[in-house]
Amino acid sequence: MDVLSFVNSKDIREYLHEIDYKCDSMQAAWLVYQSADKTMEEKHAAYRWIIDNMPDCPMPKRRFAVARESLHAFLQEHMDFCEKHKAQIDRNQYLENLTDDEQDLYRDAFESRWYCFPTPFRKGDLVHLFWENPHKHRCCGGVFVLDNIANNEEDIKRCVHGDTSDMNAYGWFQDPDGTVYNEVMFNYMDLVKFKGELYGQERLLIAISNFVQGKLEFELLLQSQRTLMMRDYGESWMPNWYTDEGMELAGLSKLPKMTKRQKKANRLRRRREGRYYT
Repeated sequence: MDVLSFVNSKDIREYLHEIDYKCDSMQAAWLVYQSADKTMEEKHAAYRWIIDNMPDCPMPKRRFAVARESLHAFLQEHMDFCEKHKAQIDRNQYLENLTDDEQDLYRDAFESRWYCFPTPFRKGDLVHLFWENPHKHRCCGGVFVLDNIANNEEDIKRCVHGDTSDMNAYGWFQDPDGTVYNEVMFNYMDLVKFKGELYGQERLLIAISNFVQGKLEFELLLQSQRTLMMRDYGESWMPNWYTDEGMELAGLSKLPKMTKRQKKANRLRRRREGRYYT
């Protein structure tokens, strides 16, 4: 069985196949559990394959997960619980009525542990969660510029007692108004590379990406931010704040495009006025 087929991110899944990555038993079980598109029947078939074909191991105690002597025994208990209660993949925390033991059996034993996987992403990549609209900017959401991922040796030492909420990616995100901020998100295993087009102030992320990779000077980054902000302000924000009549009276509606001859004349005029040094 191809356990890596349960990886949600197409980019990470292909990369792990490319490097012939071998999961340990705990990693394999977690990948099966967290899959977003596999059915319960497919997941249980994978659990049975893990029991039959991969080494057993203990499950150490974690802050929100009890210690268990056998992963294989736990997987069988987990499947029995799901089949007995006809558990569905879709979960609603407001409808759950589980005891602490049942919650550990159904979810916490998986989610209260930290897992480390290699990824194909590099600093400066434009990435987003595979399931979301990359243009819908929210708190730590939408397409962002990657800084780093918590999967190096120092992270392993620090997060060995962590959980899935510590499977972080750090980067530069953007608010709907274009404001850029540095934050952290999880789960990095759900990230994919952004391959679309960026619009308006979103295009500032292109400049940030090239800047953090050392391809762009700081001055040009600032010029990019200023230019894109003013352009978006004039085209998108002002028409929502002022009436059409007001925009026309201010000379801001139906702006004519300058011809090449006009642009050349404008440059010459500015040079004569001393606005350019050359």
